[in-house]
Amino acid sequence: MLAIEVALLTGRYVATAVDDRGRAEWPPHPARLFSALVAAYFEALDRSDDEHAALEWLEQQGPPEITAPEAAAREVVTVFVPVNDTSVVGSLDDEALAVREARAGLDAARPKGGKALAAAEKALAKAEARFNEAVRKAIAPVPTGKEGKDGPAKAASILPERRTRQPRTFPSSAPAEMGSAAPHIVFAWPNAAPSPELRATLDALAARVTRLGHSSSLVSVRVRGDRPEPTWIPDDAGQGRVGDEAVLRVVGPGQLTALCTAFELQADTPGRVLPASFQRYVRPRAAGEASAPAPRFSDEWIVLRRVAGPRLPSVRGLDIARTVRKAMMAAHGPDAPEILSGHRASGGPSERPQLAYVPLPFVGSEHADGAILGVALILPRDATRDERLAVYRALDGWEQQRRDGDEEPPRLPVHLGRAGELILERLEEQAFQSTLRPATWCAEATSWASATPVALDRNPGELDARDPQKEAAAYAEAEATVATACERIGLPRPARVTVAPAAPLAGAEKARNFPPFQAGTPPLQRVLVHATLSFDAPVRGPILLGAGRYFGLGLFRPLRGDG
Repeated sequence: MLAIEVALLTGRYVATAVDDRGRAEWPPHPARLFSALVAAYFEALDRSDDEHAALEWLEQQGPPEITAPEAAAREVVTVFVPVNDTSVVGSLDDEALAVREARAGLDAARPKGGKALAAAEKALAKAEARFNEAVRKAIAPVPTGKEGKDGPAKAASILPERRTRQPRTFPSSAPAEMGSAAPHIVFAWPNAAPSPELRATLDALAARVTRLGHSSSLVSVRVRGDRPEPTWIPDDAGQGRVGDEAVLRVVGPGQLTALCTAFELQADTPGRVLPASFQRYVRPRAAGEASAPAPRFSDEWIVLRRVAGPRLPSVRGLDIARTVRKAMMAAHGPDAPEILSGHRASGGPSERPQLAYVPLPFVGSEHADGAILGVALILPRDATRDERLAVYRALDGWEQQRRDGDEEPPRLPVHLGRAGELILERLEEQAFQSTLRPATWCAEATSWASATPVALDRNPGELDARDPQKEAAAYAEAEATVATACERIGLPRPARVTVAPAAPLAGAEKARNFPPFQAGTPPLQRVLVHATLSFDAPVRGPILLGAGRYFGLGLFRPLRGDG
């Protein structure tokens, strides 16, 4: 076991979220800790081979568990910082670089002699002449009346009281108090087995780390001998509470080399260097806490995000889902398996759960407009290894057809006739848009609302009947059908179902705006309704109900708090 403790000496952590310059990062990302250790290593006057080897060992230990107190984001105040560099005095960098390059050319030509040496000497003379002329112009006084329109203002901007200012923000988090001790965070690798020498090397390196995040975020770092209970664990490290999650940057093999390469490429260009991969973290489930019931659909998603093409409303989801299915089957080739086609080899409908092609609409928030931001390929929870391989091979085949040179991942076109061509791209890391995150749709909740209408498995009768009794009977039948659909996908029967023609989520389209949907043998047109579900205890998503569930109809989103 290895545990590294970071004490926040100022009582706060100042770091900007990777996806939002106005928001604070919490908890601190493991990649930040590793970068701080690397910085301490390179700042040493006499770099240690043992420390280099220790960093290479650490990057191979995988994402750590994290123990961090709850923290409140402090109010972000915009401050205006004077700009230190001005353009009043022209830059001589280009001319100086030309002189250096000419001198290097002259050194290379000396052994050759002859015409090559003469040409190099001539090039150096020209470069030096241009540099001297540039210096002369830069320091020459400007004659009266020749200052130009902007000259006086630019010259005045050099003065401290006239210097221009740019807006800056410094988001920070204030962790909960920990008595008289400074708040601290612990990163732990429970399965790591460092030797005593390696542990001592890491401890000596950690002792030289003075900040984590912004330069004002002062810390004390040390290796500790015990491992506290984690508050965040990687989602593949144990059973966590799905939905209570964060996306953090972590490191892997080759991170030290990647940091060095990025630093060399960046040179003196201002900016941040933090190559990393993304890992979803969840809260660990308490001992004895029962796992919430889960449907037959899994949270193992392949997400294709929209990167170009028309911004289509959710009513076009069926067209998109069917076109993506057709492309996947074509990429697989003849004899596509049931997992892709939804049909048995004999031609009849599959009796096993199959791959769902689910367009993901932007719904459920203040500014939601219902636009489709991507498509999720959702595997059944009990999919076999061969079925999973068939899905991955079909997607890989589709990408191979569209790969242009070294493009990775390639762009995948979805042809939609007059609507145009939607361009999708496979997400290789956790998405920043909540709509494209599986956890958004797979969280645990007692209340759920439909983002797209349910295609009912049976006709409930006249939902718009003029006779109140017939209308009430039709709605009761529709609600019973939705409740049965929950049981069909492996969930408990909801305590309450409310069916309505209107959409319960902001941005979602009314059921009547969706095109007719037919299913079954023979094909029958299905009634489309929106619904809300209430369970006696939390259940997990994704919830896809009804006859159109494999094409994104009947997609539900969890409601948090009071909805």
